[in-house]
Amino acid sequence: MNQKLEEAVAGLRCVNKPVKQIAKTLGIKKDEIEKIIKEWILQTDPYISELIRERKVNNIPDTGEMKLLVKMDVNNLLNDPRILDYIAKKRNDHHDRFMDCVRYKIKIILDNNKK
Repeated sequence: MNQKLEEAVAGLRCVNKPVKQIAKTLGIKKDEIEKIIKEWILQTDPYISELIRERKVNNIPDTGEMKLLVKMDVNNLLNDPRILDYIAKKRNDHHDRFMDCVRYKIKIILDNNKK
């Protein structure tokens, strides 16, 4: 998959942009963006299931807080309990913009672990 395109899509998802706006901004078809996001879901679901197994959700960050949290360094992101609570609550919402952002960052972690 085109890494620069993935980065561009993730960057826009991390600032809460909808797929339709991303398609217009990047000048590509909406289906291509949805294909990228679906691939992130497939790649990260097993890891996420293991990560949040039996987690009790305590605090779900609001949109403003999530905009700040997703800017965290990828290596620190999964150490924040608010992010873990968000993942636990939203992992099955395949239309959640911030969850797409988190999935992309998890994908980076998984890719780096393969190297």
